[in-house]
Amino acid sequence: MNTYFIVLFGLLQIADGIVTFFGLKLAGLGEVNPILNFFAEFLGLGFSITLIKLAGLAFIAFLFFDRHKMKSRWITTSLGLAVTFYSWVVSSNMILVVGA
Repeated sequence: MNTYFIVLFGLLQIADGIVTFFGLKLAGLGEVNPILNFFAEFLGLGFSITLIKLAGLAFIAFLFFDRHKMKSRWITTSLGLAVTFYSWVVSSNMILVVGA
């Protein structure tokens, strides 16, 4: 189950990056993430989103390769909650982009 959650979380990270880029660049929406705003000011929007998402994917890759050591139900629950939350984030962002 952990493998499924980790892979799904990685795919959601990628989807979030794509939707965020389209929302900010094409739909003219505003970003509420102060970290992304900070980096985008100096490095540009596309590079900043890519950089932040690659950092997130590096952490997810670490989890993926270490998944066989994850025996606790708390870890599975935490991964499930992270996937649930990020599913909400991506779907909310998609609704904003489509509605713009």
